[in-house]
Parts: sequence; C-alpha cells; structure tokens
Amino acid sequence: MIRFNSFNYGSLFGFGSGNSLYSNLSKLSGVRSGTYAKALKSYYGRNNQTASVQKKSSVSKYNNSIYAQQSGLSNVSKESTALSETAKKLTDAGKDGLFASEEKYDADAAYRAANDLVTDYNDTLDAVNKTTNLAVNSAAESMTRMTGVMNKSLSGIGITVGQDGRMSINEEEFKNAGFDKVKSMLGTNGSFVRIIGSSAQRLGLAADQQNRQLSVESTGLYGRYGSYFGNNGFGGSWFNGLF
Repeated sequence: MIRFNSFNYGSLFGFGSGNSLYSNLSKLSGVRSGTYAKALKSYYGRNNQTASVQKKSSVSKYNNSIYAQQSGLSNVSKESTALSETAKKLTDAGKDGLFASEEKYDADAAYRAANDLVTDYNDTLDAVNKTTNLAVNSAAESMTRMTGVMNKSLSGIGITVGQDGRMSINEEEFKNAGFDKVKSMLGTNGSFVRIIGSSAQRLGLAADQQNRQLSVESTGLYGRYGSYFGNNGFGGSWFNGLF
C-alpha cells in the first residue's frame, strides 16, 4: 500500500526515486505484457541449442522422461503393495488363517493363495524391470536375492525359480507337499513369505519416496531445470498464461 506523506509527492511521481509509483506501474505493465515472463523464459531456456530446438527437444523430452519415470515408480508401488497384501493373507496367524490347524487345512485354498503370491511376485518384478531407478532396483535386488537363496526349499512345495528370477508353481506338487512343509515355507513368522512381504513393503516405500523426489525436483521454486514458482506460491496456469 502506498502511503501519502505530506512532502512525498516527488518520490511518488518518480523524481529521484527508483521505487516510485511510475516505476512500479512500469514493472506491472511489463508483467502483463509478457516482457518479464519472456525474459525469464529466455534466461532459463539458454543452452548450446537455439531456443526453438530447446523447446521442442530438451524441454519436451524432460517432461516426457519425468512422466515415464513417475508412471513406472507408481506401478512398482502398486504391484509391491499387492504382493505385500497377498503375503499377509498367507501368514495370517488368526483362527481363520490358512494354516491355523492341520485339521482345518484346505489345500485348495492354500494353493490359490500361493498362486496369487507367485503372480504378484512376478508382476512386481516386471514393474521393477521397466524402471532404471537405482534405489528401487536396489530394494528389489534384496528381495530376489532371498528368493534365490530359498530356491531349493521352495522346490520342495512345487515352487520353482527360473533363470529370469520369476517364480512358477506346480499345483499337484504343491498339494502333495503336505501341511507341515507348506506351512513352514509360507505360513509362519519366519517363513519365506513373511520375508518377501517385508521386502515388498520396503520396495513400495522406496518407489513412493523416489516418486515424491521427482515431483519436487521438477516443480519446485526455481528448480534445477528452470521451472519457477511451480507448486509454491504463484504459478501453474496463471503464470504460464503470461507466455
């Protein structure tokens, strides 16, 4: 707000002052006309390429790259969450759990749950293989390493691990393995499935964290790629409309 002092008319109308009403109006006019925005755009778009090439190649490629990375990370989070939930179902120690007692053991239900685990595990690996994020790949590697270690024990209940790390399950072998073998591998606190469930949770957290980091880097105030305002303060369609 401009305050009118009794003898401040000279500074008000710009005599000897760089912060006058005229000066401020001039800056505002520059913003409205797009001059200020164009200056910013020119500054941040400066590169070895021309401005037009920069806009068509680097900027669009960066946006597409960020979108692809975030989409891939979101898929990893989705699949690892499904794997974690499937693992919880198998290791449920409640009275209605799949391995609550040998008398109530339902081999068909156990097989369906184990088959879901195998499917979700493979889907999670597929999602990870479509990303190049180091943190996510590191978290996935710890999970696949454990699967490799348990390969021989898993084969005892009809579950095998291929050269590509993906699992497969043989229904007949699984059902013939018996309650004790299946429970020891899939239905106890220290079982393979409990470890895989924990690994899936860590993988999902890593994917979510990396996704948030990408969002901050690409939309922050005067970010590393020249984005300004972004999600902080003035920005979005209002500011972009000045271009």
